Amino acid sequence: MFRPVLASCAIILATAVAAQGAEFSPRLTEYGHPDFQGIWTNETQTPFLRPEELETKQSYSLAEANEFERGKTQMLEERAAPLGPARTAPELTGSIQNQSEDIFKRPFFNILVIDGEYRTSILVDPPNGRLPFKENCRAMDIYGQWRAAGHGSFDGPEIREPGERCLSDWGQLPPMRVVPVSSNFKFVQNQDYVVLYIEAGAEVRIIKLSDTHSTALHKKWRGDSIGYWDDNTLVVHTNNFHRQQSVIRVPSSELFEVDERFTLISDDEIFYRYTVTDPNIYTQSFTGELMLSRMPSGDKLYDYACHEGNYSLPGILAGARRQERDGLIR
Repeated sequence: MFRPVLASCAIILATAVAAQGAEFSPRLTEYGHPDFQGIWTNETQTPFLRPEELETKQSYSLAEANEFERGKTQMLEERAAPLGPARTAPELTGSIQNQSEDIFKRPFFNILVIDGEYRTSILVDPPNGRLPFKENCRAMDIYGQWRAAGHGSFDGPEIREPGERCLSDWGQLPPMRVVPVSSNFKFVQNQDYVVLYIEAGAEVRIIKLSDTHSTALHKKWRGDSIGYWDDNTLVVHTNNFHRQQSVIRVPSSELFEVDERFTLISDDEIFYRYTVTDPNIYTQSFTGELMLSRMPSGDKLYDYACHEGNYSLPGILAGARRQERDGLIR
């Protein structure tokens, strides 16, 4: 059933987030740091990239926001409806995606609301809410370089993306994007570290409270994150990403770096802002904003196993070997 924005926006509403963060007096850990600990989510129906037809329109009016939620609700209801026996065969495409799994995902309806604005996208800069790709930028990540060197896209598991290999479901850094299968995670803190445990993929991201990065020779799947506390804000810088961490939606090279600010503005809300730079892939930096909401008491994170019994990757590679034998690919 459709729920209007006025009824649902309190889920992730933040008015004047910077001022709220400065005025709010949070609970502190035993080490004197703002207490982020607990289970959080960044789920929203607002897209990562702004629809191109909206150009530089950063926010909806209230009426437009209600219409947006109404459309998303209708889409979810249609997705869950029984399939009719007279349905036609799906369109023939060059690849098979995960749409058949969508019906099993938990639906959520809310639009992203920040500073009283009903946002049209998570990205806010560049002004059009789109990624500022360089021309032929996809040839600059490790997979593009391998293909340019003569390797085929199906030569082996190494040339497939980390998500397909169940190495990283969130991309470079959670919680930069919303992951439909599960956008839930847990903060754990001690004196020297802040740890994010990610439900999707059972991934762990470790933020060291330090001003010194590890050696650049040691590349990590989610990079090397260091941070410090600025009042109610955790300020984080991350670099030294593993080159194979590049993903289709946000390709990256060895120059990929991220600056983040997690600002606790109430017991149940974190305003999250990040800026990404990678001069090999993008013409300029890009910035996104999200609200992280504490999950209701009693909600839990569940075990997530991606690669156990996963027949997709062997099937993909076996199909490629068959096409080679049949002379369909070289």
